[in-house]
Amino acid sequence: MTEPDVSRPGPARPGTTDLRSARPGRPAGGGATPSATGRGGQETGGDAGAGAHLWPGDHGTLPAAARLALARLVRGPYLAADADPDVWRALLTHEDVVRERLCDQYLDLVVDADAQVAFVRDVPAADAPQVVRELNLTFLDTALLLHLRALLLDSADGRVAISRDEAADHLGMYRRRGGGSPMDFTRQLDATWARLIESGMLEPLSGDRCVVSPVLRTVFGADQVAALSAEYARLAKESA
Repeated sequence: MTEPDVSRPGPARPGTTDLRSARPGRPAGGGATPSATGRGGQETGGDAGAGAHLWPGDHGTLPAAARLALARLVRGPYLAADADPDVWRALLTHEDVVRERLCDQYLDLVVDADAQVAFVRDVPAADAPQVVRELNLTFLDTALLLHLRALLLDSADGRVAISRDEAADHLGMYRRRGGGSPMDFTRQLDATWARLIESGMLEPLSGDRCVVSPVLRTVFGADQVAALSAEYARLAKESA
């Protein structure tokens, strides 16, 4: 039995994308928000008016707060209110103009007000260039993401933490499938764990524990998740 295809999918429906790829990079808001400066080094502040010059030779027309929101979204992989509340508020305030500027770059803005996360994706147009850099997922990557998404949706407060050992316990059902040694499986699991941290789907805590990113509620489509879940459940039974 071959693995489910985890290559780049076709255009996604509005509000969703596929579970077969993920954006690399750490979540936005990992550090302090830099203050915008105007001519002579004076701060313009987040409420700078349209057309404010933030540096010598600046030809931009957006206020500083809107530019920061735009930059964080383009940098990716997503913007979260709890990690960067000031930039999140700026996005909500300037959402229309930020959305327009993203469209100029063939990017679509997705805002989940309930989960308080936002991210960008390629526009679903056949002749549009691929702008968002994606990370192809392995079999174990996808299996773990399916599990993490289920945990997140079942959580009463929308917050889930998981350890590497807990992930290993869940993925153990697929250990015999690859036919490799226990050491091979450990190396694959280590690579999966590191890749999901790098993509921003897991956010490190202390020790080997990580918080599951709330973006998993929104970024993957229900239809694709249902189809992949059924296939992975079947493969798990074959591996037992």
